[in-house]
Amino acid sequence: MTKNTADDFKALIKEERKKLPTPFDVSYKAFIDLGYDKKDKEWFFDNASEFVENMRSQGWTDFKQYERKFTNAMLLKLVEPEKLKGMDPVKAIETFITDHSDEMYNLLLSNTQSRRSRTGKEFEAIIELMLIGADIPAEAQGAVGKQKFMDEKIGKLVDFVSPGVVQYLHNKVNTVLISAKTTLRERWQEVPEEVARTGAREMFLATLDDSISKETQDILYEGNIYIATTANNKKQAYNNNGRIFSFEDMLNRASDMANKWNNESYSQEELDHMCDHLERQIKSHKNHKYVRDYYQNKLTELKKIIPEN
Repeated sequence: MTKNTADDFKALIKEERKKLPTPFDVSYKAFIDLGYDKKDKEWFFDNASEFVENMRSQGWTDFKQYERKFTNAMLLKLVEPEKLKGMDPVKAIETFITDHSDEMYNLLLSNTQSRRSRTGKEFEAIIELMLIGADIPAEAQGAVGKQKFMDEKIGKLVDFVSPGVVQYLHNKVNTVLISAKTTLRERWQEVPEEVARTGAREMFLATLDDSISKETQDILYEGNIYIATTANNKKQAYNNNGRIFSFEDMLNRASDMANKWNNESYSQEELDHMCDHLERQIKSHKNHKYVRDYYQNKLTELKKIIPEN
């Protein structure tokens, strides 16, 4: 094929990939299929690690099916029936591969890059669903907006703030920040300084990484960044290190901090911001009934305490 045609196919890959289920769609399907929408909040506190492991496994199984169908459909778009007509199967395959090696390479490369970007987003979705299941109030950067997190100096590395942005601005000490990263990069050794600038008391780094160096562990811990992972990963990779927390520990900590706000009074402006953030989360999950209903219920409860003008 000509270079222009190969470039056209690359553009088509990008356009068609947009039709795949989003990372949250995949995680939400796994959540419903595994019956987690029927669990009470205590179950999540007791089984958070199991939840993350099962969600990752089911999500990966489901995504591979979507990706396989996508790959097959894209390859079929390259088939030229008239050119291959009359050839024996082996010759037809050889001709197809020879004619479309560039396109096939671009498709496989695109699949690899897509997997990498989706992995982190699906992990964030799993953490959000875990927080919702445990009924821990939190606001996600993905729904509230990255710019909002940056404007309020929460930081681009933070994926969730609990109970929320308003509480963070009101009293940073009694809030919990969570960053979800499947694996760490060396840059995390520089993060404590960035977190210190926010004025937050602590941040949890939710991760599945099983090879965080002792040096990085110490740097993060001294900077009040607490690594949280599955109970199995903590036991197998980190020898049950007391400085490494389980997801169960993280949920309990976030719950304790959220409870400190139970009798808090807010200004009208703060209440308006809280409503706005809930409405944003509702809008971003219009196709995820369990999640949408959860945030809608929170909004309804909040509006009950807002005085009428």
